[in-house]
Amino acid sequence: MMRCPVCKRGRCEPEELCDGLEVVTCPACGGHWIPSGNYSAWLKEHGEGMPGGESAEIEIDVSDVHGAKVCPDCEKILLKYKVGHGLEFFIDHCPGCGSIWLDKGEWEALQAKNLHDEIRRVLSAPWQRKLRDVDMREKVERAYANWFGPDTYEEAKEIRRWLQDQPQRKAILAFLGDDDPYDV
Repeated sequence: MMRCPVCKRGRCEPEELCDGLEVVTCPACGGHWIPSGNYSAWLKEHGEGMPGGESAEIEIDVSDVHGAKVCPDCEKILLKYKVGHGLEFFIDHCPGCGSIWLDKGEWEALQAKNLHDEIRRVLSAPWQRKLRDVDMREKVERAYANWFGPDTYEEAKEIRRWLQDQPQRKAILAFLGDDDPYDV
């Protein structure tokens, strides 16, 4: 029996999580340990593109446990990977054995967003890079909105869109940047 990587007091028990996906679940905290080989075999049997939950907008209680977790199989520290797509939790992944820890409710949330069969993509560098790009874009948007004020920022964005289509864009920008274009 495996000791839980989160609460450390619970003894995890084997369970079938979904259509033959064998995992180990902690009855104390509700988390699931998904061995890499089990997930691979499950994907191979069912294929990717499986249907997800009925609604991507359902409320699911997710308890993303913060702090470092150690792999119960190979004792490496689990790495955290942001999920995105409206899910604000992280998947814990072992870089050694490739297994996955999901905190309580995370599997159900992944199913609801139809990402349960794409966990490996979530863990990929392109997926994580895209999430970082989106986060950075949102931070910049918030900074400009705070700096200019929301209404002025929206007007500035509209002017920017208009400028992009202008054949004399550079000349217009030079004109706008000149404090007194008529002072010769």
